[in-house]
Amino acid sequence: MTEEHQDHLLTQSLLLDEIGQSVIGMDGGWRVTYWNRASERLYGFAASEVLGLTPLELGIIGNFRTLAPGPTGEEIAERIARGKDWSGEFWVRDRAGREFPVHGTISPIRGQHTVPVDIVAISKDITDRKHQEAILRRLSAMVESSGDAIISADMDGKISSWNAGAVRMLGWSAGEAVGQNPALFTTRAPEDVAGRIAERIRSGSFVTGLEARWRRKDGSVIDVELTVSPVYGQDGTLAGASGIARDITEIKRLRTEADAERRRLLAAQEMAHVGSLEYSADLGTIWHSKELGRIVGLGPGEPLSWERMMEQTHPEDRDLMHRVWQGLRAGAGFADVEYRLLQPDGRQRWLHSRIRSVNGPDGTPLQFLDTVLDITERKKAEQILEWQARHDALTGLPNRYWITEVLQGFLDRGCHPAVMFVDIDRFKLVNDGIGHSGGDRILMLVGERLKKAVRAGDTVARFGGDEFIIVCENMGMRAAQVLAGRIRECIRAPFEVDERQIFLNVSVGIALGGPDDTAQSMLGGADTAMYRAKSAGGDASAIYHSRMTRRASGRLNLESDLRLALDRGELRLDYQPIIDLDSGAPLGFEALLRWEHPDHGLISPEAFIPIAEETGLIIPIGTWVLHVALRQGQVWRNQTGGAANLTMAVNISGRQLVAKNFPDIVEAAIRESGIDPGAVHLEITETVLMDEPDLPRETLQRLARLGVCLSIDDFGTGYSSLSYLKWLTAKTLKIDRTFIEELGEDPRAGTVIELVLGMAKSLRLDVIAEGVETPTQLDELRRLGVTRAQGFLWSKPILSERVPAWLDARSREPLQELQ
Repeated sequence: MTEEHQDHLLTQSLLLDEIGQSVIGMDGGWRVTYWNRASERLYGFAASEVLGLTPLELGIIGNFRTLAPGPTGEEIAERIARGKDWSGEFWVRDRAGREFPVHGTISPIRGQHTVPVDIVAISKDITDRKHQEAILRRLSAMVESSGDAIISADMDGKISSWNAGAVRMLGWSAGEAVGQNPALFTTRAPEDVAGRIAERIRSGSFVTGLEARWRRKDGSVIDVELTVSPVYGQDGTLAGASGIARDITEIKRLRTEADAERRRLLAAQEMAHVGSLEYSADLGTIWHSKELGRIVGLGPGEPLSWERMMEQTHPEDRDLMHRVWQGLRAGAGFADVEYRLLQPDGRQRWLHSRIRSVNGPDGTPLQFLDTVLDITERKKAEQILEWQARHDALTGLPNRYWITEVLQGFLDRGCHPAVMFVDIDRFKLVNDGIGHSGGDRILMLVGERLKKAVRAGDTVARFGGDEFIIVCENMGMRAAQVLAGRIRECIRAPFEVDERQIFLNVSVGIALGGPDDTAQSMLGGADTAMYRAKSAGGDASAIYHSRMTRRASGRLNLESDLRLALDRGELRLDYQPIIDLDSGAPLGFEALLRWEHPDHGLISPEAFIPIAEETGLIIPIGTWVLHVALRQGQVWRNQTGGAANLTMAVNISGRQLVAKNFPDIVEAAIRESGIDPGAVHLEITETVLMDEPDLPRETLQRLARLGVCLSIDDFGTGYSSLSYLKWLTAKTLKIDRTFIEELGEDPRAGTVIELVLGMAKSLRLDVIAEGVETPTQLDELRRLGVTRAQGFLWSKPILSERVPAWLDARSREPLQELQ
């Protein structure tokens, strides 16, 4: 058994000797009893010089110091005395006094040996490893902390030794592992790998740098780096092999991450065009990265100097860069600057430099580190965004923000600018007729014509939609009127779009700058004047004056009051009769909306109906009109003699008609009133049909199914085709009063009426003449064959409470009175 212990100790010593690990055997008094060749090489003492001396006496261990916080020498000695191992890293000295770090394991030895050994210290010079750790930092530190596993196997492949490192690394104790096959912890490897290792060992060679995957006792798998060496017996024959395994699992993971991060960093640097430059302040030398050479435009191997960088700097930025470098050399320490660089081929690049100085002990800059980012694309994008923020995307003209700045600049400089607000008349009809793409083409062409019509220094902008703004510096009233006329004239020429000729007119509002004006006030004034010109029929111009503002303010107040009029009970309906010209009897009534304002008295529909249309108030007001008119009509039909068949006509706006729930509103009013749907006539003006070409046919079909009658009011005032008559389920045409006024005075006045009657007859439509005021007009209508009419000749609009009396009187009035 003693010989077996001796052989075991010898085997370990020889193995460690081969790999350069010092093995020192000591007795219980820490006197050296064994000193291997690696110890001689490591510490510089021959074995004959050290036997019987302690490491302290040899000077190997002075004031015992570990590399990391750890136990003192006395604490280690006490631990060994208690029969426990200790391993760690500590500082030692060789014979020449050189201090270096080692990793050592100090263990008590039990049993009998040829050489009396109670304590064995195994140490390894880790100077090189520590140097690598300083370079690799965290990676090397993690490798160091993992420790090494030293495992030996005999020629039969049985594990013959299993050190503490192996226990820590793999989890099996030495008792569990010794005698087992390495298959205990190895995983399957390619067949030729094991063969190559065995072949190298048999030839007496080492195998180093081999990576493998080992399985731990808990089933987890780790990556290890192996050094495998042959082990020889005392007789010099090959006795087996020993392997030193280092856990590199974490290193491999970090290496994989580092490789991925490096690839990402390289890709990011390439995409971001980041270059590096190091400038030596004392030597004047420059090192630069490859990417910086590309940015600057250097050829292969072409040198770079500070002077060349300054020469290639854009002339407008050289003073800036000189000031930056002067500040750095004076000790500024840091600079962050954007500037332009001209490449040899003349191309301009925008660069962003972050320059940091490295100072010497006296604070003087020794070196400058410059990280250079090529921001050319970002600058281009910024320029595009800035252009987009100040220009109209469709026409390329300045937008409202830029034109406001231009106008305010004129005012700030004391100029006398003029502003023109140009709006295309009836542009919605153009969009509906040729589509939005065609409408966009028209807007671009209008912008081009406006630019040609104005003076060289004037600015044309698109305000939005079909509205354009023209700002003119130093322009008086007369010159502004002349320019407005020239603008209207240039727009009248036909536009060629999709092989069609489109004719347009514009309304122009003019505002002249005064000493107290701002850009906003002038734009608002021009806008007000433009609406003034548009309300006059379009194709006109108007100059803003303060009275327009007062009218606009009054309109705003009227709008506010109208929002409350319905709740306050200020709205009422008057009724005008519709007469059968053959019998003179009333056929029905048309409900006419009136507003009795508490302060302004009776306000005409022409004044407040457009406001209701624009604000959407026409929807609730129109619903109220329907309910009141139908309810009143049914009351007369039920309670007044001879009125059982009276009809009730109600005017309907375009906004009501396009509302999805309009048929439901009509049905609810009919149901509430109890009136026969056939007695309900909904009047739609012809201009609504022109302005709303996309009227929902489903709505009209639902109304037809309800049984109500549709009438086309103000017929003859439209400017488009009458194609809607083909699909609009109408019963009646009401001839506009403008065609009635000249009857009896102009022989040709009846021609239009005859045409309408002919068309109505072919379409099986009734015809009602509006605005009949004189017996002459009545005679002409009878001659032409018109059988129905309404107007002041019979009655002005009547209050609802007076209608029964009017009906009663009418029933007693002889027909001959009107003959």
